Amino acid sequence: MRDSPLRLWLVTQFYPPDGGASAVRLSRLARLLAEQGHDVTVLTVMPHYWSGAIAEPYRGRLFMREMLDGVTVLRAWLYASPSKRARARLLNQISAMLSVALRGTFAHRPDAILLESHPLFMALAGGWLRRIKGAPVVLNVSDLWPESAVETGVLRADSPLVRLAVPVERWAYRDAAQIVGMTEGVVAGILRAGADPAKVSLITNGVDLARFRPGVGDRRTLRDRFGIPLDQIVALHVGNMSTTYDFVPILESAAALPEIVFLFVGSGTQEPALRAQAVERALDNVHFAGILPHDQMPDAWAAGDLCLISMGDHGLSYGTRPAKLYEALASGMPVIAAIRGEGAALLNDAGAGVVVPIGDSAAMREAIHLLAGDSARRAAFSQSGRAYAERYLSPERVRDAYLDVIWRAVHQALMRR
Repeated sequence: MRDSPLRLWLVTQFYPPDGGASAVRLSRLARLLAEQGHDVTVLTVMPHYWSGAIAEPYRGRLFMREMLDGVTVLRAWLYASPSKRARARLLNQISAMLSVALRGTFAHRPDAILLESHPLFMALAGGWLRRIKGAPVVLNVSDLWPESAVETGVLRADSPLVRLAVPVERWAYRDAAQIVGMTEGVVAGILRAGADPAKVSLITNGVDLARFRPGVGDRRTLRDRFGIPLDQIVALHVGNMSTTYDFVPILESAAALPEIVFLFVGSGTQEPALRAQAVERALDNVHFAGILPHDQMPDAWAAGDLCLISMGDHGLSYGTRPAKLYEALASGMPVIAAIRGEGAALLNDAGAGVVVPIGDSAAMREAIHLLAGDSARRAAFSQSGRAYAERYLSPERVRDAYLDVIWRAVHQALMRR
């Protein structure tokens, strides 16, 4: 039976041209499944990530159908707003849930539904679709929400949104046929919430080894934009600039090391404050490139000499494997990371960089200073990181692991009929 093609739905709020780690990860998985001959349909909403506004040419449409990389994408309207207030976020997530549920109601029945659990309320759409289509749901959990929002200070533990989300989270774990956690910390959180251990699997992330590899990007593109000489050392921070991260050690390092350029690629809730601090402290060696389309990210990695990761001091730091770390390893980029737990173990196993204590600005500054001045050590880290990525982080490994879990859910559903 496993040799036959599946009719698979992938349900998510974020899908290209939206950016962000989940959109990149899920679109890669959908493409690889379609290339194997599976009939993959994505149920999602209009692109709106980062800006908080529905992008052209999707604006003003209630529904839309398109093909991306051999994958059918069925889109629906949602309420989009740039506001970060809880009410706007709740309206955004609930409208996405309702629109996707409506869109899926009139689509052809799948064999299985792979549901991205973040935002969590999308799980309610998955529950509705499971019942009307009779297809098992595989719940993919990349983020322990609302726990992560409370840990990082985005939401209060007693906020109405958290009080609403906690029972939804526990229901979603009970309702799913199978559950995938993307880190050991996520799996532990799922089990703490009462999920059946027999239906919980760990599938860690992978990376596009063809797109991200040494020598692929253009080193000049971003450097020319900011007038950075080709021989000057550039330390990169790539991705979401959210409260998950602590940027104090990076800015303190920039202030102490004016000969090194610190380049931020991405955006997030902390970006305005970081820009203001850079101006206030006259940090002329700090630049902000903003959000780049994912197909331009190889140029960003090529512009750098070091990748910086600086986690905040919260419980999530033990069970986090930042997506930027995977791209850095594949790109042969040496990493200096203030991180602990799984992320630290991954970097140490790869032999691709230096782990420093979280919140220790002096340790990060010293690590940057030493590695910037040691080209031989950077080259060794680069080679080790790429070799590790080729051996352990292939996207085909991830695809095959998901297929195993999906087929398990399909088989269980057939046995119950």
